[in-house]
Amino acid sequence: MLRHHALPSLILLFAFVTQTAHAFIDPPWITPAEPRAGEIVSVNVRMGICDATAEEPGYPQITRDGNAIRIIEFGTHRDSMDQCIFGVGTATDPIGAFPPGDYVLTVDFLYDNFPVGYTIVTLGVIPFTIGGTQPGIAVPASNWPGLFALAFLLTGFGLRMLQAHRLRRR
Repeated sequence: MLRHHALPSLILLFAFVTQTAHAFIDPPWITPAEPRAGEIVSVNVRMGICDATAEEPGYPQITRDGNAIRIIEFGTHRDSMDQCIFGVGTATDPIGAFPPGDYVLTVDFLYDNFPVGYTIVTLGVIPFTIGGTQPGIAVPASNWPGLFALAFLLTGFGLRMLQAHRLRRR
């Protein structure tokens, strides 16, 4: 009889002892994955539960020193599980377009750690390379609607030229 009551009691005990949700911030990444010269490069940070980015004037702060780029995301962080009310989301911020070369992007997270003051946490350091020129746009040269439109325009142009030639002969 004790065994029948012990199992439900253990299940209840473990249910109260376990934590429900944990804060997380995934490592940041850039898009596009292989940027080309002239393309806008953006940084992405996925986070949630106890951490979230927040709107704050002057943020994100993006600085560049040569090929070293730094972005500071402003946000909020909660230590108490009672205050962890944020959904899971991805913050995406453009950092700029760059000439060809090798770059290093440092992504920092700044939050108010009351009563201590502001705290900055480095979320990641991302080395990336900007390739040569931006690839050209592919233009379809010979699809059926394009060929039909070209034939129609050439026929109209030819008829117009023929009419002008006949008028000059008179």
